[in-house]
Amino acid sequence: MIRDRLKKAAKKIALKAFGMEGDAEARTTVKTKGTKGVYDASKIPKLVDGDGDTPGPNHKEHIGRTYLAAQVMGDEGVTLIDTRPPPEWIVGIMPKALLLPGTQLKKRTELLPPKDHWIAVYDATMEQNAEALAAWLREQGWSRARVLVGGWAEWVEYDEPQVPCPTLEGAKHLGDPVELLDGRRGTIQALHPGPVYDVLFGEEGSDYVLGVKEDDLRP
Repeated sequence: MIRDRLKKAAKKIALKAFGMEGDAEARTTVKTKGTKGVYDASKIPKLVDGDGDTPGPNHKEHIGRTYLAAQVMGDEGVTLIDTRPPPEWIVGIMPKALLLPGTQLKKRTELLPPKDHWIAVYDATMEQNAEALAAWLREQGWSRARVLVGGWAEWVEYDEPQVPCPTLEGAKHLGDPVELLDGRRGTIQALHPGPVYDVLFGEEGSDYVLGVKEDDLRP
């Protein structure tokens, strides 16, 4: 009996340490004479591979679609980072997402939240650069940076929260190609009243200029 109590205590400590208390809820057990307990399958939640329900917050690298959607709809303060190229923003973005295509977030860390906050990085299908960028963020101290499983494609497929690409009346659109007076060609990355633009150069976001006005652009 003492041994059983020690086992239960050790199990409780382990579950608490790994944040798995919710995964160990008691399940109905049917016992028959001379046999071990048999789990009632109806009490065990089904887990479907790829259904977006997992992984949850305890995973060290990935975050699931439905869990993230719940955080977004509840306005729980998770920072979303969209690393897709500008032309893909036209179809829509996640609410309040930072648009940092390619590897630009490595140059714009001043836009990121404190290092103890949650960050979800996504690309089109999770097969581009988001996973590597989330890993880079963790290496820099953002220990809660995760990559969204399935990326934007799965997010849209299941009709999760999204918003149109932001626009300003009488201004160019996000993702529009532009040419500066000095001959450099780039893409509108952000819009500000005025209108004033942030212009991105290079496929990987290797360079950018903030505060570009209409007079700074070739017609």
